[in-house]
Amino acid sequence: MGERYISLVPHKRRSLRRVLNYYVAKAEMKLGRNRLFSHPYELCIDVSNKCNLHCPYCPTGRGEQSGRGRGNISYDLFKGILDELAPYAYQLELFNWGEPFFNRELPDLIAYATQKGVPTIISSNLSFPLTEEHIRAVVSSGLTYLAAAVDGADQKSYEIYRRGGNFEQVMKNLRTFVKVKRELGSATPNVCWQYLVFAHNEGRIEEARQLSASIGLDGFSVRGGLYDDPAWAPRGNYNFDYLKVHHNRCTWLWNKAVFHWDGGFASCCMGFNKHDDFDTWQPGQFRQMWNNDKFIAARRIWTAPQSPLPEGHFCVECDKVKLFRNLPRKLTTAAPVTARQVAAGEN
Repeated sequence: MGERYISLVPHKRRSLRRVLNYYVAKAEMKLGRNRLFSHPYELCIDVSNKCNLHCPYCPTGRGEQSGRGRGNISYDLFKGILDELAPYAYQLELFNWGEPFFNRELPDLIAYATQKGVPTIISSNLSFPLTEEHIRAVVSSGLTYLAAAVDGADQKSYEIYRRGGNFEQVMKNLRTFVKVKRELGSATPNVCWQYLVFAHNEGRIEEARQLSASIGLDGFSVRGGLYDDPAWAPRGNYNFDYLKVHHNRCTWLWNKAVFHWDGGFASCCMGFNKHDDFDTWQPGQFRQMWNNDKFIAARRIWTAPQSPLPEGHFCVECDKVKLFRNLPRKLTTAAPVTARQVAAGEN
């Protein structure tokens, strides 16, 4: 997966520092090092945790309070994180628990990452009015990939999960992105329709795929959705089997740094609540943060599989850990869609 991913990155972005760090990070993970010399080569910065939809299996959509409130990352905080970590990064995701377009500085944030030579990925529901001027600013900023989260082929099939969404508004925004890209002669962003499959929309996949092609999108990605009620389960298997690819590691803990809009430093994309943060961004202190007691304890879960699980640690409730340690799982669902799969348009 890693080698394939690097091939997606233009050669000009493969600086010697990035390449060396990538292979050191891979070696440290394979060797089972808990205290790392390398930096993460993937970044995730949740630029906004605000959202307009009420998706039933998303804590943001359900209105759960994370303890950090709703907000947007400041340009200065974003710049500070990138100034320190961009020299090692092959990609930057600008989303996690919210709708990135709700941060009005989004074009400026993307442009700064582009200036730093880091490819950028956004996942958006696109179910709100966007002016052509704003879309033009996003395209011009250098955004690399845009995944549109559209789980249906019409309003009826779409709104069962994307509650509060407007299917026609999404289609309008997608058409405008295609139009603006053509007018600017821009190959980016690569625009992909991301389709999460549940029981209610499984039969509409091909219709959605055809609609995606008719609009002129660059890709169509199908993955199993997240649920805890078996009634939502589709008949087919659309899941990404994490442990078949990474049978003895959680790659987040070696390869990827995840930040919330307020600077909270999470273990992975599943860290929602503030009390589960592993640290808070401190300029010039990343190596200490990356090797603090919580991260080292999390890595030991994987590198010392016979050791007791650390009591009260956030990672012990993770389904990946439960699979690895042969413990009972809570969920009946798919692993989350990864940005890498979205960017590649895998289906």
